[in-house]
Amino acid sequence: MKTVYRISEFAALCGVTRDTLLYYDKIGVLKPAFVAQNGYRFYTLSQFYEMDLLAILKASGTPLAQAGDYLHNPDASAGLRLLQERRKALAQERQRLLEMEQALSQTMESIREGLNCVCGKLTVQPLEREYLLVTKTDFSAPPTEQDFCEKIGEHFALCEQSGFGARFQTGEIILQQDALQGRFVESYYFNPIFEPTAQAGVWEKPAGLYAVYYYKGSYDSLKNEAYALFLKEIAQQGYQLSGDLYEDDLIDHFSTPDPAHYILKISARVTPCEGEI
Repeated sequence: MKTVYRISEFAALCGVTRDTLLYYDKIGVLKPAFVAQNGYRFYTLSQFYEMDLLAILKASGTPLAQAGDYLHNPDASAGLRLLQERRKALAQERQRLLEMEQALSQTMESIREGLNCVCGKLTVQPLEREYLLVTKTDFSAPPTEQDFCEKIGEHFALCEQSGFGARFQTGEIILQQDALQGRFVESYYFNPIFEPTAQAGVWEKPAGLYAVYYYKGSYDSLKNEAYALFLKEIAQQGYQLSGDLYEDDLIDHFSTPDPAHYILKISARVTPCEGEI
């Protein structure tokens, strides 16, 4: 049975390239068993098991240097600690990927909703409770572009710090008392989250009867026209505002370069006016 292999033979045996073995030799992760006087590198069959262990550690995401250190000083307790660390890291990565998948699915649903909705028509419908991650704006007037960028950047940083790195579907909240006074200035920016958490910055959008209005146009026309039309339609249909206004971007810069083709969804909790029940 062959027990000594030239570098190309050993590379083929391990399913790697010759260059990979040369790199491992260079950084000291796995050196040849010996080097002949003519410079040929030779590996032994026992090193196949070292390569197998190295492949397992790499597949788990272990940094190459850390895997090499363990390879040189194998120990059951150290190996257990290393694998526990990797399992924890993999669980975190799995959660991150799950959240990204959920965010992508939610964004796809929103785009479909935007493509299929009827703009300019208000409907009243029951909506389920939602949870939102919010950042307070402290704006007393419509923000300048610089103020907007700074505050939305702060909100994106909160999303990252909170583990909600997928920043699709950022929306805004206008408080009920401001809307009733005709002040359509956002008090919060938000992103939907998939379950409640105990951290600060989580806002509950309550379940209830909501007026829902789809608007096609830019953000500027949203402030100047859409919110006023929304409140007018609510009154004309015999309802009154009983909650804050939520604006969701369904079709935005992600889907179209033309702001005139944005589709925005406005929703707010309402109750029937007296005599309309």
